[in-house]
Amino acid sequence: MKGWNQMLSRAAENGVFWMIIFLGTIGFLSLFSAGRQAIRAGSERVRAIAEGRNHKCGEEMLPICSVENGRRQVSLTFELAGDIEERLDRVLEVLAERGVCASFFAEDDWLLKHSREREAILAGGHDLGLLGTEGKIPEELGELHKMSLFRPLRGGFDDGLITSVCGMGYYPICWDVDSEDWKDYGAEAVLHQVLENENLKSGSIIRFHGGARYTSQALEGIIPGLRGMGYEPTPLTSLVLPENYQLTQEGRQEPRVQ
Repeated sequence: MKGWNQMLSRAAENGVFWMIIFLGTIGFLSLFSAGRQAIRAGSERVRAIAEGRNHKCGEEMLPICSVENGRRQVSLTFELAGDIEERLDRVLEVLAERGVCASFFAEDDWLLKHSREREAILAGGHDLGLLGTEGKIPEELGELHKMSLFRPLRGGFDDGLITSVCGMGYYPICWDVDSEDWKDYGAEAVLHQVLENENLKSGSIIRFHGGARYTSQALEGIIPGLRGMGYEPTPLTSLVLPENYQLTQEGRQEPRVQ
């Protein structure tokens, strides 16, 4: 009996010993992983600043919501989700009829499943960017090297997301004019929401949804309306300053003061 008790005691001691080793290893790996992420974030921030992409404004990092480039231009941007083939086709038709190139954003899964629509967007001379998930570091960007534009899903962002996106060579884009076409209040409501918006100005980035019910119909009035006000719609890749810029508190991109 005594020998049996001693054997159990040694087993318990060994179990405690190996449990300590196991927990220590897990802690070390977690610390190592956190350290790698911190180093990565730091290097991405340095790279972004070195390339002249300064998104630091006060105590936070901001996306580009509008642009001051000295030209009377605006950008029409469209978010894509779900099975919206017919409505998207009509949006593309209206843009082509009016001689407008725009910018489209979609999640990578949507782009993979809708190859016809993806190719139609590119064939029309439009920008194609990635719509990312709120609060998620967009690792999937690496698989879409031809894209330079990134929009946080529902406009949600934090310092880590902005830093990561900039560090990978992408431009984080939000908007300063929301058409609110998703509310389905009718084409006239969308038109007035855009053309009478107090934020509308040179360099505005206007948000639409490619699958909203009244978007294509509203565009038939919005595009000539913008031109009548002296604003020429242009894609984001022609609107955004590529480097040597800074952002205001409102997320307005402007040339960096030397």
